[in-house]
Amino acid sequence: MSHAAAPLTARGQRTRAQLVAAAASVFARKGYGETSVNDIADAAAVAHGTFYRYFDSKEQIFREVASDLQHRMIAARFDDEPTPEFSDPNEEMVWRIARANLVFLRSYRDNADLIAVIEQAVLFSDELREIRRLARAAFVDRAQRAIERMQARGIAYNDVDPHYAAHALGAMVDRFAYVTFVLGDAFEIEEAARTLGLLWARALGIDAPEGFPIQRLSDALT
Repeated sequence: MSHAAAPLTARGQRTRAQLVAAAASVFARKGYGETSVNDIADAAAVAHGTFYRYFDSKEQIFREVASDLQHRMIAARFDDEPTPEFSDPNEEMVWRIARANLVFLRSYRDNADLIAVIEQAVLFSDELREIRRLARAAFVDRAQRAIERMQARGIAYNDVDPHYAAHALGAMVDRFAYVTFVLGDAFEIEEAARTLGLLWARALGIDAPEGFPIQRLSDALT
């Protein structure tokens, strides 16, 4: 049985979480291949043997790090932020799409080093590839349901398959984030969110107003 599956005390849970956080930091800094169990234990300020009370290997904790990151990115949102008043429902929809893009881009930016390591690792691990696929499926499902609501309201094309559209538009945003924050192209994040929002909306047939103001996006989320 995996060590990670054993019941943990409150102290054990804290130590395990400490190891995962330390591993995420070390993997992001050194990459997967150059990181050792000793590196992780040192970063977590625990003895080498303590690591093996909770994880069987470097591979196992890396899977935990990858899964934890994906869940945090899926959960990232600004639900408590105020929504501006809109007289035009199409403008409000563009704002909501741009806001979702901004949340994603900020989260991606804050975790770009670790994401780059994970994106490399998925090429060599079926299990990591499945974690990545399931995380993407969660984003796609959220987007698909949003598109279906737009179609039901009559503000998006009805002849666009919402599942395919969610995959395609999600891939656009995801790849843009990779190019920006991993490859290092310089883009202003709020303008990127605004432009991606306009492209997203217009691809679905939403009558996005010209000159959608970036300030309305940035003011609400700062």
